[in-house]
Amino acid sequence: MKNIKTLSIVLLSFLFLNCENFLECIIPREPELQNATFPIGNTESYYYTEVRAEINNEPRDQDYDYYFEVRGLPLGMDYFVNFRTISLEGRPQETGAFEVTIFVDVDGPFRADASEVLCDYSTSKTYTLIIEE
Repeated sequence: MKNIKTLSIVLLSFLFLNCENFLECIIPREPELQNATFPIGNTESYYYTEVRAEINNEPRDQDYDYYFEVRGLPLGMDYFVNFRTISLEGRPQETGAFEVTIFVDVDGPFRADASEVLCDYSTSKTYTLIIEE
């Protein structure tokens, strides 16, 4: 019984210390990049894939601005942003398995209202991009 009380206190403390609003911890509102498996590409042809971002549990996620950064693309490839979608494209010039990390930061019109803050305003996800000869 003592262990359950201690565990409950620790969990509640963690929740209250890490969130400005208790409901944010139960129903987190934060940016998310979709899970995706990139198609295998090759150096002989043009490569294209895209990843979409959204804000979990936020019906107004269209009202936010999305800012992307990508690291780890092979030579010959670049990224382009179209609102909440980022496309990775180009003609790869090198082969291998590349760990491509996409970062997204969001900013929105609701940030000034204390009841409308997100749990987090940025996230990242690493994907594997395989380029063959």
